[in-house]
Amino acid sequence: DLSVSTAEQYVQLVQDFCLNTGIRRQMDAFKSGFSRVFPLDNLYLFSADELQLLLCGDQAPSWSREDLLRHTEPKNGYTRDSPGYQMFLDVAAAMGPDERKSFIHFVTGTSSLPPGGLANLHPKLTVVRKHYENEHVLPSVNTCVHYLKIPEYHSQEILRERLLVACKEKGFHLN
Repeated sequence: DLSVSTAEQYVQLVQDFCLNTGIRRQMDAFKSGFSRVFPLDNLYLFSADELQLLLCGDQAPSWSREDLLRHTEPKNGYTRDSPGYQMFLDVAAAMGPDERKSFIHFVTGTSSLPPGGLANLHPKLTVVRKHYENEHVLPSVNTCVHYLKIPEYHSQEILRERLLVACKEKGFHLN
């Protein structure tokens, strides 16, 4: 029976079950499969931060305007000199950490960039012009091929606001 006197023991048992005995089979299977790809004895070569980056990708993406210019590709109505593409570069370069994470999730469907950041995103992020005259239309994406469709907005402020709204949307209606 659970009581005040047995509460601490109960919490310890639940904790052990959730983090140890209850997932032992799954962890053993993961360990076995992982060791086929990379021997566990060699893990000592990496720090905890390096392992997290290798296994989970870049959880705090950072990039400069130059990185974006180098690792994105304008197409279908945009060129490197197009005002809409140039505004996109400025807006994306000015994003804060949480906005960048949301943006990456929006355009790729994943929560992080691969190790190496935008340079190792394959296929490359492609920015295309979405042909609409209405400035209330939101950007949309094709996450499988990292295809970002952006209307030609009249200002960076409108582009930023619409892009951040789109990044927060859930579901497939912006695909």
